[in-house]
Amino acid sequence: MSFKFHLPVAVSMMVLSAAVALGAPMLLNEYNGVKDGGFIKDGGTDTYFGTVDGNGGDWMEFVIVQDNLDIRGWSFVTYQDGAYDGRITLPSLDTLGSLRSGTVFTIAELVATDLSYSPVFDEGNPAAGDWWINYQAAFSDGNSTHKDFQVTILDAMDNVIFGPAGEGTSLSSGIGNDEVFKLEADPSDLITALSPYYNDGTSSTFGSPNKWSKGTITQDFSQLRRNAAVPEPATLAYLLAGLPALSVIRRRRK
Repeated sequence: MSFKFHLPVAVSMMVLSAAVALGAPMLLNEYNGVKDGGFIKDGGTDTYFGTVDGNGGDWMEFVIVQDNLDIRGWSFVTYQDGAYDGRITLPSLDTLGSLRSGTVFTIAELVATDLSYSPVFDEGNPAAGDWWINYQAAFSDGNSTHKDFQVTILDAMDNVIFGPAGEGTSLSSGIGNDEVFKLEADPSDLITALSPYYNDGTSSTFGSPNKWSKGTITQDFSQLRRNAAVPEPATLAYLLAGLPALSVIRRRRK
């Protein structure tokens, strides 16, 4: 029996897997800008809340890009109207210690914390599995996401991971207090806080992929979630490290 291993293929796999970690490991995906007592304009609605006063209150939505990401102790620093607004620091919960790429992570003032989580990727049904986690927290004393709102993600050592992102950064025209701010592109490590794909809109999707162009286009999380099902770069490195030994075994068997 001979063993054939294609080095170029292995190297390509390792490079593609490692590339996920080169950009921001977590990015802003959407936030609610609808003011208290208001509604999304043009009859807009949210896929989770429906049509409600304030569109569900203050909430932010993020996407995990780097697989097995540990966000325990991470902070989300918010700003509005050009001034510091508040800081939310995540607790040391086991569930937050290893989040899979493609996970949707929300922080909401009015939605209870839900750490139930079953990120199983099905190639035949990319929408399968529970890829959403919500953490309940208040951003500030008042409604903070409708006036020049921005957020910066910091790791447990206070290193900037992403941001500041929001109104006044990539979207110079700003958003109205009857709209949401969202990423109109598939989330990936290529997205930065200054990405031109951030936009305002009326298609609101708390806890699920964004929609735009009047709801006709939906974000695709397949690649990120598929990455969660392949070996980690470290695993591939160990595999490649063993190639010389495999080569010797193969030669001896000839």
